[in-house]
Amino acid sequence: MHRLIGQLYRLLYLLDNTFFFEVRMRTWVNWVFVMMVVLALLFGVPGRFIVAGVFLALILLLSLGSRVARRRYYIHFTPETPEPPEDPPPPLWPQDKLLHHASGHFEVEGKEADWTRLIAYYRTFETREHAIMARLTPTRFLKIGEFPPEHLGMWYRFITPENLLDATPGRIYFGGRVEPGLRLRYRRFDEKGRPLEDTFHLHFDTEADRTRVLADLLLDMGGPARRPWRRPSG
Repeated sequence: MHRLIGQLYRLLYLLDNTFFFEVRMRTWVNWVFVMMVVLALLFGVPGRFIVAGVFLALILLLSLGSRVARRRYYIHFTPETPEPPEDPPPPLWPQDKLLHHASGHFEVEGKEADWTRLIAYYRTFETREHAIMARLTPTRFLKIGEFPPEHLGMWYRFITPENLLDATPGRIYFGGRVEPGLRLRYRRFDEKGRPLEDTFHLHFDTEADRTRVLADLLLDMGGPARRPWRRPSG
């Protein structure tokens, strides 16, 4: 069931975020369903009212499903409580960066957008600010749908310790993938400086990577930040 939800969320994500001739792919799909309804009624196919009802129900389900999935950044997350490691993982120093994937609300140069499973690097600076530096790469959906070219490139999320409210390990389901993940509950600010609570997801290839990042986040979660954060000399 979890995998099925993950596959559905990926489908909805691509329908909602890829375009063909500057029209969202979900809009194209809706129009195809509407045309099927019209054709079924015009040509009097057997069970035409049932057929029309099925396609209208699909349009409604796509709309409702997209609303639910969008609020979750198209991520199906199940929390878990992993066994603590026998040896504490090494800390991430400012010069370290860890490759992973990320989902959530990103910003760059005055632009904001929600993206799912972007390839990213996790870093922690000397100030203990955590940075997720992600890249939106070209993707084709059904060989015709594409992300708008103006959105391609780097996207960022910065979280300071005092604005990190919680970090929960779990499993992330997206498409056919099941990955170790972290759900971060954090505080960000809108364009008027008003605080907003939000969630952000980090996807990892291995349990070890997740354990290391989680340990780094928990060092001073909630603040104050440990400063300066430098590798000891010698």
